Amino acid sequence: MSEKKVNKIFELMKLFVEKKTICKNGKIFNQQGIEVDHIENLDFNIRNLRRYLDEIEKSYSHIVKIKKSASHCYKLESTSEIFHKFLMHSEDISWLIQLIYESDKNLLNELAQESQERLNKISKDERDIFLFQGLPSNELQEPKQKDIFNMIKLAIKNNEYRDIHYDYNQLTVIKNVQCLKLLFIDSNWYVAIVSQKIGLSLLRMVFITDVEYSKKETYQLTQMTKYSEYLKNIQNPMTLYGVKKEKAYLLASPQIAKYFKPHMKKFLNSQQFLEEKEDGSVVFTLDYTQPIEILPFIKRWLPDIEIISPSSLQEIMVEDLRKYLKLS
Repeated sequence: MSEKKVNKIFELMKLFVEKKTICKNGKIFNQQGIEVDHIENLDFNIRNLRRYLDEIEKSYSHIVKIKKSASHCYKLESTSEIFHKFLMHSEDISWLIQLIYESDKNLLNELAQESQERLNKISKDERDIFLFQGLPSNELQEPKQKDIFNMIKLAIKNNEYRDIHYDYNQLTVIKNVQCLKLLFIDSNWYVAIVSQKIGLSLLRMVFITDVEYSKKETYQLTQMTKYSEYLKNIQNPMTLYGVKKEKAYLLASPQIAKYFKPHMKKFLNSQQFLEEKEDGSVVFTLDYTQPIEILPFIKRWLPDIEIISPSSLQEIMVEDLRKYLKLS
C-alpha cells in the first residue's frame, strides 16, 4: 500500500471517528444529517474515494453502508451504538444484559447515558437471577490472544490466507491456511481451517501462538462451499470431516430417561428419541464419525446409559473401563 493511499485512508478514518457520514458522491454529513463539507475540498479524487470506502468497509465491521439519496454512504457505528438501539427498543433483555455484564464489562462502560441508566436498573434488579458459565470471552483474556482472534476473524471476513503457529504437543507452522469459521464449542474457541498439509481441521484457539500473512493472498469463497454442511452439523471438536457416520443405539435407565424424551433439549445435535419402554427407560440414537466423538458423553451418564449397539462401540467402552479399573 502506497504512503499516499495510507494517508488518505487515515483521513477518512478520522472523519468517521468525528461521527461524519461520507458518501460516494463526495458529500460529508454531520450527525444531524446536515451536509457540512465535500471530499474534493480535502484534496480527494472521487474515483479513489469510492475504492477506499469499499476497502474500509471490507476491513472494518463497524463501518456500515447506509443509503442516503441516490448515493451509498458510510458511517462508523460502534458496538455501543448498536447495543444502545437494541436496548432502547426491546422489552425482556435482562438475560442479555447480564450475559454482557459478566462477559465484557468494558463494553458497558461505553454505552450512552440513557442506556447506562436503564442497564444499571436491570443489573440491580436482576443481577442475582442469572448465572452464566463458560462465557466466550473467558478464554481470550490476554491481549495477545485477543489480537490473534481478531486477525483470524479478519482473515475469514476477507477470504485471506494466513500462516498459523500452532503449539499442541509440539510447535508447528501451518502454511497457507484458509480460515473458514470461528466456533465456540464445549466452552472453548476453535477455528475451522483448511490447508494442503492437514486438510480440514479444527484448531483450538488457545494453542495458536501467532498468526502471520501468507505468501498467498486471497482465495475464492466458492472453494469452501463443500465444507458448509459439515460446519453446520458439527457435533463437537471430535467430529471428523468426510467420514461416513455410524449410528449408536443407547438405552437410558428410568432414573435419567426424562432427559432424553422428545421435548427435552438435545445434548448432541444428532440425538434422536426412538421409544419409551414399559419400565420407563428410553431408547435413543446418536450419530458419530469416531468413537471418541460420543464415548465421553456416554461415560458421564454411567451406569445409567447402556450401549445396545454396535457391539464394536460397546467393546471399546468395556476396554476403557478395564484400563481405568486396572483389570486384566
